[in-house]
Amino acid sequence: MKCITILLTFFLFHSSAFSQAKYENLKPGDVLIINKDSNIPFQHLYFQRPNFIIKRGAIPNYKGLDKMKVKIEEVFEDATVKLTPLNGKRFFNVYSYVKANLEKALESNELVLPGINTKS
Repeated sequence: MKCITILLTFFLFHSSAFSQAKYENLKPGDVLIINKDSNIPFQHLYFQRPNFIIKRGAIPNYKGLDKMKVKIEEVFEDATVKLTPLNGKRFFNVYSYVKANLEKALESNELVLPGINTKS
């Protein structure tokens, strides 16, 4: 029984150490790519709702953001990051930045690291 407990504890710590290592080395200034195949709103990139985007005079075309390179401007303590477009334009010609949950967006392939295959 003691061996099973030690073995389970080892696997628990081993898996949690690998899951955190993927996101710790991302810092402000790193470049990510938005990956979007359909025109459904993002789950982990926090854009305004479509009616607010329309009121500001833009069209909420999420598929138009596909393969857009973004730069991490600021990293917050709760794995939230502030992203700005690398080309200097604005999102939907309205918003200069967007916040995103980095861990969940990378896991769901809404954001991908450059050099990694973006096909799901």
